[in-house]
Amino acid sequence: MKADSKDAQIRTVLRGFVRSEHESAPEAVFLEEFALHGGMIRADIASLNGVSHGYEIKSASDTLARLPAQVCAYSAVFDKATLVGAPCHIPSARLIIPAWWGIVRVTSKAGTELYLERIRESRFNPSPDAESIAALLWRPEALTLLGTLGLDGGVRSKSMQFLVERLANELDPKQLSTYVRQAIRARGDWRAAARLRRCDDTSLPSSNRWRSPRNPYASNHR
Repeated sequence: MKADSKDAQIRTVLRGFVRSEHESAPEAVFLEEFALHGGMIRADIASLNGVSHGYEIKSASDTLARLPAQVCAYSAVFDKATLVGAPCHIPSARLIIPAWWGIVRVTSKAGTELYLERIRESRFNPSPDAESIAALLWRPEALTLLGTLGLDGGVRSKSMQFLVERLANELDPKQLSTYVRQAIRARGDWRAAARLRRCDDTSLPSSNRWRSPRNPYASNHR
């Protein structure tokens, strides 16, 4: 296995790497292919503990063409973010990712074993977007949160976008991030839950700060 291994090979090693960074937090939750921006962008791995942390993989066989859009989506919702990249991508990626993003370099030991080396520590996101964070909730979760806050009067017939905007107007990004982490952790088998909820076009998890012409809550959008 060489340092130019593909995404799937890096992901296998990254799972253990991410878990090792949360050894002191056994309650941490790890999610793969976590949907952002209405599912148009997915975080390769996301960890949810006291903070949310997204990891984006760029193997040597990848390009950086989608990285600017991925940076926007990650930077809207995650407390921290890390690029996990092949050495050939690191110099160019540094020009694209914000200074608060961490960097993990993919190398090889003895030409056979992949090795991940953190060469830049991640810092806290200075400007998360409240609306994008709120949009990670499913509709029942958004309604429950509004009810907890005493803000659910007359909202049950409203669109998901209305619920998202109300939450974003009432809570700052840090508060929303705490509530959203709790809701996602409570989903349990979130992949199975997501499949069940696809019949409910208002419950899809999405992040919608950078909206496409398509409605992120439309029934055919995943």
